[in-house]
Amino acid sequence: MNIGNFNSGKIVLLTAKACFIDLGGDEDVFLPPHEVPEGAKKGDELEVFVYNTSADEIRATTEKPYAVMGEFASLEVTDVTDFGMFLDWGLQKDLFVPKRNIRVELKPGEMAVVKVVTDYAGKGVIGTCQFDDLFDELPEDAADTLKVNKQIELIVFGFSRLGVRVIVDSKYSGMLYSNEIFENLRIGEQHSGYIKKIRDDGLIDAALQPQGFVAATKDASGVILDALESAGGFLPLHDKSSADAIKKQLLMSKKVFKKTIGGLYREKKIVIEEEGIRLLR
Repeated sequence: MNIGNFNSGKIVLLTAKACFIDLGGDEDVFLPPHEVPEGAKKGDELEVFVYNTSADEIRATTEKPYAVMGEFASLEVTDVTDFGMFLDWGLQKDLFVPKRNIRVELKPGEMAVVKVVTDYAGKGVIGTCQFDDLFDELPEDAADTLKVNKQIELIVFGFSRLGVRVIVDSKYSGMLYSNEIFENLRIGEQHSGYIKKIRDDGLIDAALQPQGFVAATKDASGVILDALESAGGFLPLHDKSSADAIKKQLLMSKKVFKKTIGGLYREKKIVIEEEGIRLLR
């Protein structure tokens, strides 16, 4: 039986008030009867998530948490006490983060980035925001599986003098560099990104835009055309607009913008006017 993860087992008792499942442990595990799938009966096999409601009580649920054992997640703070905080992780019982595992003080409603880990006794599930030493090591075949421009999922968890620290695919440590970020990022935000480089020190250089001019302008073409549609067919941006104006409205560099509108003009999708660019319909 793997606490903090999904397990499969058979229903050994099912009544209107109770359901117990044999998950291979010393005792059968209680599943709230209202969570039993319609039509299920004794002897049927169910997949359930197993967690602890207290130091001595284990329960099963058919609900799906936002993260399982060993995964990172951005979760909303529901309560803060003198001994820790509680996070909404998609189950009836919130995920507890002991005070010693908290990185910065947070308030209810704010987002906390945590890793789901075992408690100090090794018998239950808790969260920790102190996870700098808990990232997975890159696999030996990282150069083959984590190639440049592979799309990845990012969670923002910190800032440094170089840029924004991110969790890559809920496993690895990564960095977004300041000079390649064209929007304000906040702790707990989740973004799609791209592999830029696998570093020798086991970290991942990531980016919010695909790498290479061809890939970047292909992605930027969709952004510009969507922005034109939303603005009624005209944007007051051109090759003499400031980099800040382009960054603020389109979240891209001026270099990529100029290259992209040149391509859209040659494809007869836009016209470039003195005051901006206009969509050809």
